[in-house]
Amino acid sequence: MLRILRTTSFRFTLIYVVLFAGAVALLGAYLYSATFGEAAKQTDNVIDSEIGVLADLFSSSGSGMLTRVIRQRTAWSDDAIYMLIGAPSGAVLAGNLTALPPEALTAEGDFFNFKFEKPLLDAAGREVGIQQREARGKMMRFRASPDAEQSYLVVVARDVASREFLRERSQSVVMRAAMVTIALGVVIGLIFSRSLLRRVEVVNKTARAIRGGDLSQRVPTKGSGDELDDLGENLNSMLDQIERLMAGMREVSDNIAHDLRSPLTRIRNRLNDALEGDDEAKDEALRATIDDSEKVLATFNALLSIARIQSGEGAGAMAPVDIVAIAEEMAELYEPAAQDAGFEFTFITAPTPPVKGSRELVSQALANFLDNALKYAEGGTRIELRVGPTKNGGAVLSVADDGPGVAPENRERVLERFVRLEQSRSTPGSGLGLSLVSAIARAHGATLELQDGLSHQNDDGCGLRIVMTFAPAD
Repeated sequence: MLRILRTTSFRFTLIYVVLFAGAVALLGAYLYSATFGEAAKQTDNVIDSEIGVLADLFSSSGSGMLTRVIRQRTAWSDDAIYMLIGAPSGAVLAGNLTALPPEALTAEGDFFNFKFEKPLLDAAGREVGIQQREARGKMMRFRASPDAEQSYLVVVARDVASREFLRERSQSVVMRAAMVTIALGVVIGLIFSRSLLRRVEVVNKTARAIRGGDLSQRVPTKGSGDELDDLGENLNSMLDQIERLMAGMREVSDNIAHDLRSPLTRIRNRLNDALEGDDEAKDEALRATIDDSEKVLATFNALLSIARIQSGEGAGAMAPVDIVAIAEEMAELYEPAAQDAGFEFTFITAPTPPVKGSRELVSQALANFLDNALKYAEGGTRIELRVGPTKNGGAVLSVADDGPGVAPENRERVLERFVRLEQSRSTPGSGLGLSLVSAIARAHGATLELQDGLSHQNDDGCGLRIVMTFAPAD
């Protein structure tokens, strides 16, 4: 229970309940002012009006007429209260009050509330009891002239017992409604907080299991589509990515160990043999060791390049670059190597708008495309480099060959680090070329696709086309 009371949802619910109760109280105050307050003002206005009429009557017709009028009015009205007292004698001349209220003596000229006794009558008009009632009135002193010794105390009031009873009942109902609202709000807050805490606890339980090493755990969702389900789905997507990264790290570690173990073993054996050989053998061993060391350094440099590009450090400042100019330079550089390897090199271009990117990285990606075609298009005879615009104002860069190609199920996998479809891993290379290209594409916001390449004359393969599509520069 203490944990539920400390939850954010319960605190928010309690705050909402307090605000709601405050709003209800303000609404109740407004309704009270608009009903009972207005009725009280109306009562005071009626009393002031009657006192004014009686004062005019006294000044024009004297005390005798005032006495007769008060007697008449007490007979006509059931809720009207009058009292006429002659001063200084104190004799009650007319009215339906048996005694002057004590509150009247201290509030002469002002309104005052008081209680009075009213007889209860049966159907035959006989008195059967006394009932205590509430009233509101005002007492004024009438004089025939300012220096006259004889004066009259006039009390005019109205029976407000029914209104006061209704006001007290309304206050009681509002108070009980407020208490019930707060109580229901607290109960609903506890229930809601308990339900939310259960779902949060499921997330915490999953997090503890993952922290314990079980990366296969996922946050269960109810399928309701609410914000907690959205949070669970996002967490599950993040966990899927983490699991893929961890699996990739394990695979990378295994591949690094496999790729580096062989050259390091060769270096150690070669150096051991060179220690016992002649000078010529030592020179040969050193040259071979330098070659193996360069391959190892190339592998680590490729890994560092991928890491720097993915972190955004290696991309550098992006500026508009001419893809066609880069392709022309690379075509001029690789065409002789392709012809020496027995390939027919074709370069196709069209007017292409500049794209935002890094000239060095785009050149490196295109070089990796061409290296990949020269290295793995065994049995093929053609390599095609193509540059052109896209319909939305971007640019597309592709390299195709008519070699054996890559099966569709492996095309996503070869973009990962150290993935080489040759299980023996005897062909020179580290399996980082396309992974580096994939990192370059992501740094440029471009898409990278592997598609079927040029048709093969012997139908032994589908060839491979690597396509990088750049978004418009703006």
